[in-house]
Amino acid sequence: TYKYILGVLALVLILTIALYSLVGNIITNPIARNMFVGLSMMILFGTALATFLYIVGSFRKELYEDRGYLTFTLPITGNQIVGAKLIVALFWILVILTSIMIYNFIAMLIYMTGSEISGFLEKIFTMDVVKRILVGIFMTILNMIQMLTIIYFSMALGRITFKNKKIGGLWFIIFLILSWLISYGHLKVVELIPYYFDLNGFGVQNSDSMMYQMNMNHNGFFSFSLTIDSLITNIAGFIYDILVTTGLFLGTGYLVEKKIDL
Repeated sequence: TYKYILGVLALVLILTIALYSLVGNIITNPIARNMFVGLSMMILFGTALATFLYIVGSFRKELYEDRGYLTFTLPITGNQIVGAKLIVALFWILVILTSIMIYNFIAMLIYMTGSEISGFLEKIFTMDVVKRILVGIFMTILNMIQMLTIIYFSMALGRITFKNKKIGGLWFIIFLILSWLISYGHLKVVELIPYYFDLNGFGVQNSDSMMYQMNMNHNGFFSFSLTIDSLITNIAGFIYDILVTTGLFLGTGYLVEKKIDL
């Protein structure tokens, strides 16, 4: 895995250097500047997508190809196997995200003056903004964990349901159905228990008092709002997502350990 990831990062670095070598023309030419920004975003998006698919595909290969014999015959539990996969996946995803952040910082150094950079950093490194960034990173990691557990559970269930390895791609249908069910359950929980935790004042408020300042993200995953005046999350929805993710993790570990027929 690391060879593929490092190869992708090296490719991005080479393309970035090639693009920045034209920076003189890019800054003075509006058309070239727009093309530069668009191409840069395509490179970053393609890198992130390819990396995510590769990481997810590595677990699928364990289930549907002969390489799974070595993994599943090790003297470890199913939960340990799934946990190791999650840790490795999160590590490489965070490496990619960190690389993207560094890329954006380099772009900022190129396009912004010294005074603009200084003013930007002063606005960023305030207690309120830092708190929002840390919570945002925490929630992003939780979303990644939940997404990966849904995918892994769908793959394991698909491997058991469809014995023919040639139709292993049908796990994606299970993933879509399962994602919809989890999203629907999340919405219902939020509707039934509309109480939110406000990190700004560290207090609990109901939906009526929070409605004017919130822009909740009801996508079936860990929900939070990063608005100007509030930093809130639905308490019941958050607990629901924690329980669902834990259940999917344990369920995947059980299927891998007890039900997978090598």
